[in-house]
Amino acid sequence: MRLAGVRTRSATLRHRALMVAVRAISVLVLAASIGERPVWAAEAVQHLQLDRFSRSYDVHDDLTYVETIRQDATLLTRRGIAAGERETMDFYPKSQSLELVEAWVDLPDGARLPVDPSAIFTRPSQESQSAPGFSDSQTTTVVFPQLREGSHTHVVWKLTQKTPPLIGLQITAVVPEEWTVSEMVVEIKAPESVPLHYARRGGFAVEDNLDHGVRKIRAYIATQIGTEPERNAVSPLDFQPLFLVTSQPNLEALGAVYYSQSHDRSKPTPKIEALAAQIAGDRTGLEAAKAIYNWVALNIRYVAIYLDENDGWVPHPAEDVLARGYGDCKDHVAIMQALLAARGIEAQPALIDWGKHFAELPLWVSQFNHAIIYLPDYNRFLNPTNPYARFDALDPTLSGKLVAIASEKGRVSHTPMLRPEDNLYKFNADIRVDAEGTIEGKAAISMSAYSEASFRSAVANAVSPEDLAEQLLRGMPEGGFGRYITSAPRDLTQPFAIEARWRSRHGTAACCASAALPVPLGLDIARPALLRTYLTRDGERRHPASVSAKDLNWSETIHLPAGQRPVAVPHDLTVENAVGFYRAHYAVIDGGVQVERRLVVNRTVIQPSEVTALETLIYTALDDVRATVSVAPAAQN
Repeated sequence: MRLAGVRTRSATLRHRALMVAVRAISVLVLAASIGERPVWAAEAVQHLQLDRFSRSYDVHDDLTYVETIRQDATLLTRRGIAAGERETMDFYPKSQSLELVEAWVDLPDGARLPVDPSAIFTRPSQESQSAPGFSDSQTTTVVFPQLREGSHTHVVWKLTQKTPPLIGLQITAVVPEEWTVSEMVVEIKAPESVPLHYARRGGFAVEDNLDHGVRKIRAYIATQIGTEPERNAVSPLDFQPLFLVTSQPNLEALGAVYYSQSHDRSKPTPKIEALAAQIAGDRTGLEAAKAIYNWVALNIRYVAIYLDENDGWVPHPAEDVLARGYGDCKDHVAIMQALLAARGIEAQPALIDWGKHFAELPLWVSQFNHAIIYLPDYNRFLNPTNPYARFDALDPTLSGKLVAIASEKGRVSHTPMLRPEDNLYKFNADIRVDAEGTIEGKAAISMSAYSEASFRSAVANAVSPEDLAEQLLRGMPEGGFGRYITSAPRDLTQPFAIEARWRSRHGTAACCASAALPVPLGLDIARPALLRTYLTRDGERRHPASVSAKDLNWSETIHLPAGQRPVAVPHDLTVENAVGFYRAHYAVIDGGVQVERRLVVNRTVIQPSEVTALETLIYTALDDVRATVSVAPAAQN
């Protein structure tokens, strides 16, 4: 268990650690409002209680500091023990030192057990191991002994920032969603000359005093009951109580810092200029930019590591990235900048959150974990680290986001909002059913550039096209075997072409007598059943949901066996509300039935007040796909 969110690292890195921790401790909360509790509801089970969590900063004039972290927790259940059996702390030896001051366990019978030195380990962090050469961080881990239900763990760390932090003092204290917090405190002591700005949200009380030239800030919050995280919720950064501190004057300053650290790494060299000429050929402007983007995405392997100012925000020189053939997000931006500059195209890094953090924070602290590229002459944002995304097809969790653009003075902007037409899916199927109930289907599937990336990745990494198809068919009512036939998934110069073919023996009831025939689903990648993940237990949400705007279309022509005719088809259907619409149309054609369905969700983030509207559309779609066509021998018509 690690409580993150109150470190002086980038806010998004802290948030990532927080999310790892909160996923590890799931608090079962089934209680509904009093008087309206469903029969299956139960009282909340609290697995872990954070009795006290405090961070104290002693800040110097140059913004170096000493941070003391204390955590006391009670492990209430076996699940709480699994979550709290160890504590970890990351640090960067080049700029920081870490000391474990004390650690012990108080058992339920009152006995105190100190942590033995043999249970304390310092190793390269997971990031350093997974991306050597990109991070030098280390992790110290403390393993607590003899834990049982009711045990109290205690740990105190001392972190010394030996060099002035790159982007100044940055503190983001977020109350964890799943843990019960009895007390959480942030204390800062700094010279009056140090410019500190702070903001709070959701119950933090703040004391701010000046004593003989020393500024003392104390923020605290008490008695926060843990709750079960909601599926598909936006980041806790968007709704949990938090306290933020920064010494930066504004968000633009972060962009200026990144520029100062990176701009000399993206200058074109003769080798880069020659490569750019080879890639672009006689293309210029936006077409040249597309060719360069496609080359970088295809040829430079992405080594994933979260953006962290303690690693210096310094990309490798573009020519070094070329020689290695891999790099992190900073490196992808640097080599693409250099290639574009060689063709006279201006490009700038843009810092962004790649995740479910959508709402802007009440203070301009660092809240970014990723770098993408911005073309100011064309107002385009590109993510060259995704080898399956076509030019300017940003992932939905990169759309509608705050960005700090790295330029000499820095600039703040936003990526474009995702519109339904940007996230388009079309499934056009021709399906034949024989008298034995065997289904033969073929379909053409088309997607917009936004939608293609995940399926390109699935195809590229599948065991085989047949295995990918059969995994999907095993979850369908009719079952069967099939395959996908696609264009090259790594070819980003063309839209992704997909054809699906499948055969389901005994896929439906034999059509030799009157029968109710469900519309076969086949190899539909975006089948409506997948929308169940957005449904709630009781039709209510506490926090916004991340859904992604989308436009899903299904068109199916069903051919019946000779001598069989449809005698009844479902009624046409239209349901429309504030978050989108669902429409279905059924028509009897010669020898069969034509089915047209469409679901549109018009926004990515659904507010709690809109959950009823969203679920109305989803349940309408789920009900509709269970509708059946009545079939009978022609003689009975």
